[in-house]
Amino acid sequence: MTVKTSDKYDLRQRAILVKVNTSLFGTQKKDKDATASTADQYGASVDQVAVTKSIINRKNPLFKNIDKIKGQIRNSHLAMTGCWNDDFRIITTKKYTMWRSTMDELISDFNDAVDQFVRARSDIIAEAQDNLGTLYDPSLIPTADEMREAFFAGVETEVLPDRGNTMLDLDKVQMDRIVADANAADQQRIETLATETHDKVRRELKNMIDALKTYGDALPDTKRTSTFRDSLVKRMAALADTLPALNIMGCPKLDKLAKDIAAELTVVSSAELRGDAVKGDNKSAERAEAEASNKREATVKAAENILSDLDGVFGNSA
Repeated sequence: MTVKTSDKYDLRQRAILVKVNTSLFGTQKKDKDATASTADQYGASVDQVAVTKSIINRKNPLFKNIDKIKGQIRNSHLAMTGCWNDDFRIITTKKYTMWRSTMDELISDFNDAVDQFVRARSDIIAEAQDNLGTLYDPSLIPTADEMREAFFAGVETEVLPDRGNTMLDLDKVQMDRIVADANAADQQRIETLATETHDKVRRELKNMIDALKTYGDALPDTKRTSTFRDSLVKRMAALADTLPALNIMGCPKLDKLAKDIAAELTVVSSAELRGDAVKGDNKSAERAEAEASNKREATVKAAENILSDLDGVFGNSA
């Protein structure tokens, strides 16, 4: 896929680099005595045996809640941004405020969950004593402050480098080469982002089309029939909302694609597409299914039309 950079607008004005860092308190520790005992029991070399233990219960609801929010931070960050390099992802400046607001809210939830966990430290220690028995070692349990500091969630932002104003103590030939290599790397990153965005849109559209076309079909070797969840339409709404955040080149066709998805594929709910019964509605089951079937057919047609237009948005990569 070839993506041409624009000379009219500076990419540095349209996009910003963002990063999320998260970490949890490390619970796994090696037990030297248990390792030596196990090696002796099985006649093994102690160098090739390791007995580890969780000094606290990772299944504790308070710990699991922290881990859950950590996953939400990661998933939201990945969904709202595009690939750039090993450290940072990229997002349009138009959507940066939305991303930052989402991250700030989730990080606040993360910190609140950590506070709840630390406040329950005495109960967590008691649980560890019960669970570990003679393997319990109080010296491995950190203080409340150390425990709190071991959990972390934060963000970083960076502006894109200004290749035209790179100043290094090198001769012009070397400078030109460095800048050319850097520009080539940026161009490759832009093309990779475009390819991944195309693949994401194509995948979501095909999933919707397949789900709607096969609705009600008998599932092999079961008495059940194929259905779909409410997330089918919600995922399309999320996609329409995300695409502008990935449009770092300011492509009008990509903006139109997002609007088309929102207008054509999110106005009818999954419940309506399934023909779910509505309280107080006196329609017969046959009529409800007929209406739902028509809505599924119309939505499939709209999705197929959008899918067929992807080449015009992203180039010949379908």
